[in-house]
Amino acid sequence: MRRRSSSCLGGHLLWLVLVLWSWRIAAAQAQHAPKTDPIEELQNLSYLQDLNLNHNYLTGAIPSFIGKFAFMKYLGLGFNPLSGSLPKELGNLTNLLSLGVSLDNFTGELPEELGNLTKLEQLKASDNEFTGKLPDYLGSLTKLEDLDLSFNNITGQVPQSILNLGRLQFLFLGNNSFTGSLPDVISSSLKAMNLVANNFVLGSTKNSVPPGLNCLQQDTPCFRGSPKYYSFAVDCGSDISTRGSDNTIYEADATNLGDASYYVTDQIRWGVSNNAVNSKLFETARMSPSSLRYYGLGLENGNYTVMLQFAEFAFPDTQTWLSLGRRVFDIYVQGALKEKNFDIRKTAGGKSFTAINRTYTATVLKNFLEIHLFWAGKGTSGIPTQGYYGPMISALSVTPSKQSCYVDFKILLQLCEMVYQKREAKQGKLPDGRVIAVKQLSESSHQGKSQFVTEVATISAVQHRNLVKLHGCCIDSNTPLLVYEYLENGSLDRAIFGDSSLNLDWAMRFEIILGIARGLSYLHEESSVCIVHRDIKASNILLDTDLTPKISDFGLAKLYDEKQTHVSTRIAGTFGYLAPEYAMRGHLTQKTDVFAFGVVMLETVAGRSNTNNSLEESKVYLLEWAWDQYEKEQALRILDPSLNGFNKDEAFRVIRVALHCTQGSPHQRPPMSKVVAMLTGEVEVPEVVTKPSYITEWQMMDGNRSYVTSSYSGSTTHEFSRQNEIEPLQQSPPIIKAER
Repeated sequence: MRRRSSSCLGGHLLWLVLVLWSWRIAAAQAQHAPKTDPIEELQNLSYLQDLNLNHNYLTGAIPSFIGKFAFMKYLGLGFNPLSGSLPKELGNLTNLLSLGVSLDNFTGELPEELGNLTKLEQLKASDNEFTGKLPDYLGSLTKLEDLDLSFNNITGQVPQSILNLGRLQFLFLGNNSFTGSLPDVISSSLKAMNLVANNFVLGSTKNSVPPGLNCLQQDTPCFRGSPKYYSFAVDCGSDISTRGSDNTIYEADATNLGDASYYVTDQIRWGVSNNAVNSKLFETARMSPSSLRYYGLGLENGNYTVMLQFAEFAFPDTQTWLSLGRRVFDIYVQGALKEKNFDIRKTAGGKSFTAINRTYTATVLKNFLEIHLFWAGKGTSGIPTQGYYGPMISALSVTPSKQSCYVDFKILLQLCEMVYQKREAKQGKLPDGRVIAVKQLSESSHQGKSQFVTEVATISAVQHRNLVKLHGCCIDSNTPLLVYEYLENGSLDRAIFGDSSLNLDWAMRFEIILGIARGLSYLHEESSVCIVHRDIKASNILLDTDLTPKISDFGLAKLYDEKQTHVSTRIAGTFGYLAPEYAMRGHLTQKTDVFAFGVVMLETVAGRSNTNNSLEESKVYLLEWAWDQYEKEQALRILDPSLNGFNKDEAFRVIRVALHCTQGSPHQRPPMSKVVAMLTGEVEVPEVVTKPSYITEWQMMDGNRSYVTSSYSGSTTHEFSRQNEIEPLQQSPPIIKAER
């Protein structure tokens, strides 16, 4: 594909103007097209052969008239925030040679009509949200040379017909959810293949897949439970090992990976997969077109220090066009974003050939560590090519974090001397002056201490600005303690219906709601492990000095396997926030937290708890009252009377999102990432038309409110109208793994 310059073309896909002298044009370059009102003249270009809209800001779905371009040969729509599913009309482009839809936001399955594209040579659809199975018809596209479906959520087995394609040279299916065993025979035409981070079973000795792939699957079976190493270091791109100034031996890393492949060392100590201050360490580097991953295999579990070393040498400092290049990429360690839009030369003070390093901490829990450098399409794409503009790294090292282990141990020793009689969080101070919060979970646990500590370590490794930092835990005489950072402004329930003097206005409340949503979205969808909090409520949201909300109290948190439809568990949490399916059947999913968050949203905007027996009967239960007012088209009446001014559209949007989150069926509740998008206005909030059946059932109880109080909503007997808590001691272990 020819590289073309890009610019900012915003709005819907139809927002496009091409100034043409003739309708019979053979190719159209649209990156520099001015932004105008939506038009549909583009569909009149019936002879259009080449349409490149990559690297713009196009939104919405691909219009169905795309199928009218019968002469189209090259279609590029990648690197845009496009959404929806691929239209079946794409199957009408029977002359198409290349289709590029990578790094968009497409969903659904690949349409069957793509099987009509028998001339297709290149299909790039990576970094989307495609689901379903890999279509068999791809095996009938005999001219296909390049197939990239990596970084999606495609499931099932890889059809033998695809691996038999005689002209296929590049096959990239990594980072999906493929299962089963690979076929024994793979086409000899393949030059590069990437199948890492799936769920393949690679037990066949006849398989022609290069060795080591099994170590880079999602379950990372190599050395699981039987670690061999406690460190590793790599001189990236070098063909000889190098000794650093601290005597660290940096292993050679000169294996040619091709545009997108992988390599695992003979000792199975570390591996590398790409998609496409010691001077010796910076003589070489490994570059990748978009994605570069290093894996530590067989590591002892514990805390580690990860040092990454960089130097930019592709773009010189000379005053020529060569110096205009810009390399920008993101850095992830163990799935956590460490650097956004990292620019090597900018970080080095605007100089090339200057060594810099970045140091991070990471926790290894399953004898496996991942370092991911990812180019999201930013930076240079418009100057003459001088190589890759994706991630580049010169060296890396991973060593045990002795200092952090010492600090954690000192914290635990100090805490084990403390005794608390209640489950409320208490303030404490360490010898170094740090102020912390300590909470006692229960007096005993059904869970082994080692498992408890392991899972606390998992949660403590999860870091986000809207999550309270969990420093660690202490177990002494069967009394688990959780150690948190201390936050000055206390809990949200005190702020909105307690004795706090914060006087939150509308803007503050909206930002608090949005922050909680982002924290939950991270726990559910962005963290390296999926965590269901199980006890989202106003008293478990803490506010820092700047009123940034932070989700706290992971005492009931549960690790969740996303492959399962739900987890059946003992009920634990707080009445008034429990989703119906969880309260009645113990079915736990991420949507349990979504329901509780919907209740917290309503409490925040209404300035009251979800149950208040001091109010008139129609207002006692906030959810019921909100629905009554919504059906009367008077939803804003539930807002806190103390709010002097607010954005009516924004307030109505928040209420509608809350009603979506508290739907009776978990399938009707949106995922937290969509909740965030709806709150910010990036996605329209659908009309809420279905009143949950549980509310209807309440209203049919002939006024017998005791049913509601005893079985669902609890009471408001204590200070700040907090809802009754279910003791984890009686109902569920504090932190336990998802059980089938």
